[in-house]
Amino acid sequence: MNSSTKELHSSINKFNKALDKAFDMQADVCKAMRDVEFDQLLLNKVIAEHLYREGRFQLADEFTAEAAWAGAAQLRAPYVALHTVLQQIKQHNLGPALQWAEQHRAKLSPDGGASSFEFRLHALSFLSLLTGTSTAAALSYAQQHFGPFKARHMRDIQRLMGCLLFCDRQPADTPYADLLSPTRWEEVAQEFARQACSLMGQAYDSPLAVAVAAGGAALPPLLKLNTMMQKNGQDLAACTQLPIEIEVGQEFVYRSIFACPVSRDQSTADNPPKLLPCNHVLCEQSILKIARSRSRVFKCPYCPMEARPDNLRLLIFPDVE
Repeated sequence: MNSSTKELHSSINKFNKALDKAFDMQADVCKAMRDVEFDQLLLNKVIAEHLYREGRFQLADEFTAEAAWAGAAQLRAPYVALHTVLQQIKQHNLGPALQWAEQHRAKLSPDGGASSFEFRLHALSFLSLLTGTSTAAALSYAQQHFGPFKARHMRDIQRLMGCLLFCDRQPADTPYADLLSPTRWEEVAQEFARQACSLMGQAYDSPLAVAVAAGGAALPPLLKLNTMMQKNGQDLAACTQLPIEIEVGQEFVYRSIFACPVSRDQSTADNPPKLLPCNHVLCEQSILKIARSRSRVFKCPYCPMEARPDNLRLLIFPDVE
């Protein structure tokens, strides 16, 4: 008992020393602040949207009520629907997710048919029946639902059928351990959230969370910069522009322009970038040259995925002054 307690206290002491070394606990973070004009209504919307995105509906409702923001109900509705489906996925019920995928086929699929995400949901339902009910039930489900996907996902369907031969073994002892992984439910939940946010015109990551994380990464060099400027008799708060570039990591780098990988031309209002179902991006003129018609199905030049020019999503890059 004494030996284990000693080891615990030793680990805690090491952790405290590492924490003190990594962070200056005496630093005054207010010294890195500058007075900036904010659009208060926009800031309130960003905060409310973050809370709704995280499923903190009661807190978000209280915040919007105190802020007297009129657009809360309209902002709240799609996130309520999103979290309702997510909750069902976490309870291993894919019915609402499948219904959502069927309702949004026109936006999820290049030809308006069954999408790859919908197939992934059916595949998980099949595997759930195979491992939790019976081989006969799984086979019946496959016969009923896999037909519309055979043109695009035949290889995946063949692998799923192969699982039938190993249903009496542990997943790790089969060639299909990746399909039977216990993380598959969480992966589907994340994919649903990503798809739903995309259809709402929102990024998967919360803009507020990204901004706070980037600010946290920039804080130590800003404090160091402030200290150096004070020694030289300068005031960071008086600067309209930072004298040095603050590195925050590639995960926080967002491009305001796009150059088509096919034509090498920069996108314009007349030649905007379009998102393909495979998540590759091409400019509209390049797409039309490849497809030769707005209604003709074409293959992505970087992968085998097919798409149609009249069913692609427009990407908008913000202007930078």
